[in-house]
Amino acid sequence: MTGEIRFLKRLYFLLECSSVRQGRIGSLLRQDCYPFCMGGMATCRLNCLIKHTSGYCQQKHNVHVRHGKNKTHVADVVVAGGGIVGTSIAYHLARRGKLVALLERNRVGLSGATSLSAGLVTAPMHWQDPSKQYMAKYSLDLYADLCQTSNFRYNRCGRMYLTNTPEGEVSLRRMFSRSTIYEEEAQLYNSPEEMRRWFPKSVSTDGISLALFSPNDVALDPVGLCQALGKRGRDNGVQILEHCFVEEITVDKKQNVVGVHTNQGQFETGCYVDATGIWCGTSRVHKLPARHVIVAAHPATYTYLSTKRLPDKNIKNNIPSTVFIFTHVDEKTYLFMDESRTLCAGFTQNDFRSLSRPRVLGQWTVPPPDWDKFYPTLNHLLHRCNILGETECGELICSAESYTVDKEAVIGETAQIQGYYVATGFSGQGLALAGGAGNLVAGLICGETLPVDITRLEVTRFIDLHASPQYLIERVPEVAARLFTNSYEYHQYQTARNLRTSPIYHQLKKAGAVFGEVMGYERPLWYAEENAEDTSLSFYSGQFSLVGRPEWFGLVAREYNACRERVGLIDLSSFVKFNIEGPNSVEFLQYLCSGNIDVPVGSVVYTGMQNEQGGFVSDCAISRLEEDKFFAIVPPIQQLRFHIWLKKWMKKLGHKILIEDVTGHYTVLDVVGPSSRALMEKLTGESMSRCDFPSFSIREISIGMATGIRALSLTHSGELEWEMYIPNEVVQNVYERLMERGKEYGIMRAGYYALRQLRIEKFFVCWGEDISTHVTPLECGRTYRVDFNKDFIGKDALLEQKRSGIRKRFVQLLVGNHDLDHDPWPQGGELIYRFGEPVGRTTSAAYGYTLNCQVIFFGTIINYMHSSTPVFQRYSVCIGYIESKQKLTVEYIKNGSYQLDIAGKFFPVQINLFTPSLPMTSSEQPDHYRPTQDGGNCL
Repeated sequence: MTGEIRFLKRLYFLLECSSVRQGRIGSLLRQDCYPFCMGGMATCRLNCLIKHTSGYCQQKHNVHVRHGKNKTHVADVVVAGGGIVGTSIAYHLARRGKLVALLERNRVGLSGATSLSAGLVTAPMHWQDPSKQYMAKYSLDLYADLCQTSNFRYNRCGRMYLTNTPEGEVSLRRMFSRSTIYEEEAQLYNSPEEMRRWFPKSVSTDGISLALFSPNDVALDPVGLCQALGKRGRDNGVQILEHCFVEEITVDKKQNVVGVHTNQGQFETGCYVDATGIWCGTSRVHKLPARHVIVAAHPATYTYLSTKRLPDKNIKNNIPSTVFIFTHVDEKTYLFMDESRTLCAGFTQNDFRSLSRPRVLGQWTVPPPDWDKFYPTLNHLLHRCNILGETECGELICSAESYTVDKEAVIGETAQIQGYYVATGFSGQGLALAGGAGNLVAGLICGETLPVDITRLEVTRFIDLHASPQYLIERVPEVAARLFTNSYEYHQYQTARNLRTSPIYHQLKKAGAVFGEVMGYERPLWYAEENAEDTSLSFYSGQFSLVGRPEWFGLVAREYNACRERVGLIDLSSFVKFNIEGPNSVEFLQYLCSGNIDVPVGSVVYTGMQNEQGGFVSDCAISRLEEDKFFAIVPPIQQLRFHIWLKKWMKKLGHKILIEDVTGHYTVLDVVGPSSRALMEKLTGESMSRCDFPSFSIREISIGMATGIRALSLTHSGELEWEMYIPNEVVQNVYERLMERGKEYGIMRAGYYALRQLRIEKFFVCWGEDISTHVTPLECGRTYRVDFNKDFIGKDALLEQKRSGIRKRFVQLLVGNHDLDHDPWPQGGELIYRFGEPVGRTTSAAYGYTLNCQVIFFGTIINYMHSSTPVFQRYSVCIGYIESKQKLTVEYIKNGSYQLDIAGKFFPVQINLFTPSLPMTSSEQPDHYRPTQDGGNCL
């Protein structure tokens, strides 16, 4: 019966699209279908109609829709925005059999960023992030297929990246290394002779030290592409309404989308996709406090020059492509020449301006192009191509595009309304990513397991502060200027800083803290000289050198040694904290957590929360405070995601649980090192022995006059460690007392970078950087933390994986023969080779300050720390994964010969499957926690 109802809905939907309601069903079938149907008239028309409504008919149905304002329609999904992103989403939904309505306030492809795009499409090798590589490759394949059946301008011209700096050379070599992922056949040119042979005469090679040719970049007509994709979507059943704009989104009492009001009538639907570019998030929703959803994206202007064909663009005949896109990564300019026009632009921070927030939501005003601001870019271009000065001025075009605070797009279901999806913030690369993004968003809506991890793209990675207009206005120009620059894990933005701080921020700043930002929170990365006069250096920004020791290397080494040999103090206030309580809290958390949390009061459990496929939704520490009260600690980037996951399952399970975000209530001071136990006993006057305060336990303590401090004996570094969650009103007193008492034990303040080196050296995987929703406990050595004797989300998937075996496994890599001062440093994303074939990638990297003084020999660590034997091995340490199409075995991993490609240079690496046994400086020689262990019959 359900199938019949669905068919009737499809039939009714199509009839609406075809003016059948005016009694003209023949106008659809007779003119379009009859020439292709050779059977009986009635039969062929009905069959064609059924095929069309099922999403499989490939015949031409020229459907143009006009409806009255009071008309009510039915659709599975309503997509707003007829640009390239919205059109792609609609097409991919229709291919999956959904009834889709695509609304465009103007005409498809003729408004917004798509209509003013320069039409240059970037190939996958440009991006570091695998999800962007996937979207770019998918988009190129889709566009190439579309051009076979349409006649829009399409030119696979390729792109030549240029640089004249050592940093730029490393960036290009890293791109070249990535080109092997999709076999892009890129080429590097480092001699003037080669460059002159390949460059047109009009483009100077002066000063260029390295050029990288990417053969798969494309120049095309964006409007023609968008309309061709719209036509293909329409052929698959998409109902397209032009000159149609959304007036209001209606929701029910449970905050679910139930309808979309437009100027052409109302749609009954449970799913709305906002792909309206700079207007995303401006649709009216009366039941929300702000009357619209909050989206952390903001428009900024982008200016480029379009002029006539250059007088001389001679290019050697033996070049497979007639033209190139030239992109100078240091000067931040691009130049493109074809048979009819020349395009050029710059992407420095001065080239972008955030739009002022309008008085009426969504009524953006794009300013006219500004020649004065464009002149610096033009000067660079004239130096590189002086013949450009002989052309007519041409047209300076100013467009506005949507940018996010981290340059990654925002896609997915919003936290505020169920069934309300967004797809925006593509930060200048919407055309390059739209094809793949449409497929991913359609997969999300249909509940599919996505082919790539989109953790870095999810709309729920942001919290309210990221959507602050002032925050966005300050940050967006800096983000936009990084259009052709990859950001690595260590990169920090300069703008929109100093927003969230701990109460002891000023004391730490005075002590020399150099701060980095995460989720708006300033946390010490490392400590420079105490009482430094230049406090402007307190905020680190940019990216340290990709070659040789970073500026912080020696300073972090001191902090690292303090944590390993004495005692270090780390501010971890950016960690997210939740109180979870209620009569069903144990049952609730037992089902959400793969570990057993039904433990005695006062216990702490490291556990994952898995999704239905067994992947990590969260990796957290949960403490049992009372029988029905728990305290959860999660990574900073999960502040909203974690809350959403709990609320989602609380609703599904019908439990009444109080979930309270108390992140801003506590300052977190982490006391790390072999002397931490003695220091804690000195501070509290109580025994902190292993018997009285065992590992993975929590209790409330007092320090001096301060009470209500939650102390946890657990570790993020593999060292002896206490985390203190101190009420903000008493933390000043506790901090001063701690530093005073700590002098006796050689206490030193340490930053996040020291903790990072410690965790990677001990093989601690980190959620969002290493593991994610696409990684299971079996794949990262954490099976031992899973309790298969109880029911939990994802249990069936993990049992099946346990039975069939894994095809991906996280490993620790020790990089050999690495010159710290002259070689490029790993940043994450490097390809791992086994016997010369790529088998995986790194996800995070650090320097092994302890492994620096050791040698790995058949899995046994020989300590040379106090030996006169010269040290002949130095290790950068990475965490990464190895993949195989077949079941992975210990023998396969251990018997391989591995290399790591860092910016085109190959280094031998040794593989660890589990946490290495590093020597511990401790009088007690305690049993230290090993985060990555043997999981029984699993790897």
